[in-house]
Amino acid sequence: MHFAGTSTPTKIIPILQWLVVLVLMSHPLIGGGASLEPVETAELLVGLIVGNLVLLYAAPRFLKPSGVVATLVVVDTLLVPFTLYLTGTGDADLFVVYFGIIMIAAVSGKLGHVLLLTTFTALGYAALTLLQHPNAASLESVLVRLPFLLVMTLLYGSLAEHTRKEQETKGKLEHDALHDELTGLGNRRLLQMDLARSLAEAERFKGPLSCIVLDVDGFKQVNDTHGHDMGDKVLWDIGSLIIKNSRAYDVAARLGGDEYAWVLPREDREGALTAAERLRSAVERHRFGGSTADFHLTVSVGVTTFVPGTAKQPTPALVLKAADEALYKAKREGKNQIRHLLLEETGQTTAVRRALVHQGASLVQRAAAADSSRV
Repeated sequence: MHFAGTSTPTKIIPILQWLVVLVLMSHPLIGGGASLEPVETAELLVGLIVGNLVLLYAAPRFLKPSGVVATLVVVDTLLVPFTLYLTGTGDADLFVVYFGIIMIAAVSGKLGHVLLLTTFTALGYAALTLLQHPNAASLESVLVRLPFLLVMTLLYGSLAEHTRKEQETKGKLEHDALHDELTGLGNRRLLQMDLARSLAEAERFKGPLSCIVLDVDGFKQVNDTHGHDMGDKVLWDIGSLIIKNSRAYDVAARLGGDEYAWVLPREDREGALTAAERLRSAVERHRFGGSTADFHLTVSVGVTTFVPGTAKQPTPALVLKAADEALYKAKREGKNQIRHLLLEETGQTTAVRRALVHQGASLVQRAAAADSSRV
């Protein structure tokens, strides 16, 4: 039997489930002789064994691991009271304690806490039973039921802890899939999702939205001079500065390398330029390197703004492209600058970039041809 989130079979839960069956089987043999005929007792015992075999070893072939756990909880929650009732070995007090164990396990989610709380509960149940009926029969009943309560505590506590760890693992995997490991900021995938939602809200409420894209000037030199560990620290520091200058509902993400995006809902062109300058200035003043080095860096920043009513709602890709082209313009015009680009201007900078690349390639080819002619 395998459970999701584990690389090896989880043995403790099947073992505890068999202990539950053994404890239930002991009730008709110890206390249920007067309630059941021998044939009925045999049928009940066979039913418990066969049912448990199917539950533990056949059900996992057809159900997902989470479905197997849920089935165990449902079956045991119904089977235990039914068996106690059928054999005449259960009473209202025992049922209250039993269902109390289930609720404690569900709320706690930790086996250690469940054991501690249910130990006090079981001891309280035993003390009250013996105080109400101080005789040998009550003592025998308590001694029979305490192991039952212990086994049920272990089972439900283990199931609850397993479920909690499953949820934590699933949540961590989902978080890791949408966040940058180095900076803790959202990644491009999460940015696309958040930006799409922010654009829809901007269109709905007729408010502006701005997007900032920035990257570090001369970042390659940091890696070459101080090493990649220092480069990672610089990237983390930049992300921290973005977060420090962000509002609670802003969206910050690392696009890759030394490039970041910062989405500013409800911010027009002037407000976005002010925020961009505040961040640019903060980076310029920041002392990078810590105790091992001391140096300053700058960033180039591109900004674009969407104003509902003046243009059709753009896609997240178009907004990022416009901000990226504004960033390229800031780089081309000297770095450590901020440039704003209208959404409708998107594509013009790309054309200029291609022209410059083509022009540069032509110059290289001409230089190569001149060198070869001299030879």
